[in-house]
Amino acid sequence: MARDHRIEQDGQRLGYTCANSRFRTNINRGQNHGQHSAIRGNVFDRPLVDSGGYSLWLEHVISKIDEEYYWLMWYDGEGIPTIPMSGILSRNDIANMEALFASFIP
Repeated sequence: MARDHRIEQDGQRLGYTCANSRFRTNINRGQNHGQHSAIRGNVFDRPLVDSGGYSLWLEHVISKIDEEYYWLMWYDGEGIPTIPMSGILSRNDIANMEALFASFIP
């Protein structure tokens, strides 16, 4: 069985969270994950993509050295991350992505 990468708090795994050796969802910032979870950490109040029982969220992420980042994280319908790591993004990375997406849209 694959390892559960959700954040554990008070002996319970928190849905719509993810943690790996260097980063974790920052559950003290942002929005709830829609109606799926009372846990904060999402940048928006809804997923970027919601398709076939999976959803993609842009989350606030904190590193083990307390720097603020973001990542795109896919969750299954139970709020379990589908992968234990994702590309870490800074605010500048997101601004660059925004410019590229704007140039892509016809």
